[in-house]
Amino acid sequence: MGPEKVLELFLPYGGATSLKRVKSKWSKLERFRIVLKDPSRGNDAIKDLDGSEVFGRTIRLSRWRNIKKSGGAAASNSSSKKSKNSRNNSTGGNHQSGNYQNGGLQNANSNGQLEPAWYPPGAEAKNMRQRPQLFADEFDTSFHVPQRIANVPNELIAAVNDFHFAMMNDLPRNEFYRAALLDVVSEDTTIVEIGLGSGLLSLICAQLGAKHVTGIEASKPLARLAQRNIHTNGFADKISVINGMSTAVAPKHLKHGPVDILLSEILGTLLLSENALEFNEDAKRLMKPGGHVIPRLGMQFVTLIESEKLDLITGARKWRGLDFRNFNQLKDTASLLFTKELGCRLCTLDPTNMSERLPVIEVDFAKDHVGNIGNTKRIRTRALKDGIIHAAVFSWEVYSGLDKKHKMSTHYEDTVENFQRDMQWGQGIQLLEDPGLEDTKDAPCPLRVKKGEELVIEVRIAQEGAIMQCHVYRAATIDDHTDEKDDEEGMPQLEQAGKPSSGGEAEN
Repeated sequence: MGPEKVLELFLPYGGATSLKRVKSKWSKLERFRIVLKDPSRGNDAIKDLDGSEVFGRTIRLSRWRNIKKSGGAAASNSSSKKSKNSRNNSTGGNHQSGNYQNGGLQNANSNGQLEPAWYPPGAEAKNMRQRPQLFADEFDTSFHVPQRIANVPNELIAAVNDFHFAMMNDLPRNEFYRAALLDVVSEDTTIVEIGLGSGLLSLICAQLGAKHVTGIEASKPLARLAQRNIHTNGFADKISVINGMSTAVAPKHLKHGPVDILLSEILGTLLLSENALEFNEDAKRLMKPGGHVIPRLGMQFVTLIESEKLDLITGARKWRGLDFRNFNQLKDTASLLFTKELGCRLCTLDPTNMSERLPVIEVDFAKDHVGNIGNTKRIRTRALKDGIIHAAVFSWEVYSGLDKKHKMSTHYEDTVENFQRDMQWGQGIQLLEDPGLEDTKDAPCPLRVKKGEELVIEVRIAQEGAIMQCHVYRAATIDDHTDEKDDEEGMPQLEQAGKPSSGGEAEN
């Protein structure tokens, strides 16, 4: 144990203080003592903490506690990618025999095959050496927080209230999965679900008569709630719950070994923003040869739109002789946003399609591999009418099987009567400007086009399709450089836009 140091911090009643300014050399000490002085309480609160745990943390006196140093590494690999990252840890052991821990939840051990690039909200294994930020930590100490949620990780509460309720009540989504499962489930069928959540999809499987379902959930609080839903609905004998990452689960953890169906709903605003391809590819270890993957196919699309209402909430104009357009220098035409971040649904902004709906990525979740997505997709298309292209809209379709019998989509035309879907997935949207005038003006110039004008849509892709960015060029300005650029950067040849997809028999 290193020499003890005393750091004295004055903490006013109901306030908070940060330890970010502590001298960096103290972080090398194994332990040190912190004295929080609060005259309003009449005494000092003295606690010993592991220095590696406390740096960069916000401390509130009412929540001060001993934090024990965690031993060992996070069980399911601690690689993170973007916001909403985390995953779970495991305690090891072969639980196939029914040796359950954590209040009845089976734990996955750490012999998975994949180091995940993304962790779902509330997963505990991102960094087991660091106490998660709890929901109650977000409030002033004088505020009331219900005990049922006070000690739950804040990012899990945020995720559930942001989209989980809307997702569970997206009835066409539920019917899509039920119809897809009804085609393949029998009394002999065994199933694994990645991302159990509330347990809804696993309960559908059990209700349809499946032999057994194993639901894998990275978040311990969610896993426990799902288990309660399973017991409430009378399917405890049909559904097992594993609290862990699917990447940390092996066939030996499954009650009946390899399964017939791999089921998931790990789709984001972008088709692959929750790394569905990565997790499906890895989880095929848990399947029998020739098993079913649901959903089987997915397509990511981009569509160029004009919307005067969108422009009204994303740009500055003139008013009563006053010109505020200099403010447009700060207009963000680089980021891809979730439409809910605009404070409204896209279908309420009276959008007009300025291009066909164009496929960017096509995925077979049963066969395709991580690493084959590519970094850039360029598509040649034509403007459908005269006007201004205000934005690029990203939406997707998924299909139950190769026959595309059942389809689910996030196209704004398809969600007009589905408020819940727009609140959980919505669409991705990126504002656009004329790239030919980008460097000649202080503020972005509108991308004005004529009907029939040839355009080149360039979609840049990062993190295996989890992040995208769109640029639109006039074909006349890019044709002279296409061959040279393709040779230098290894970019694909321009593709001619095809017709919009027709979809399957059942639309959800």
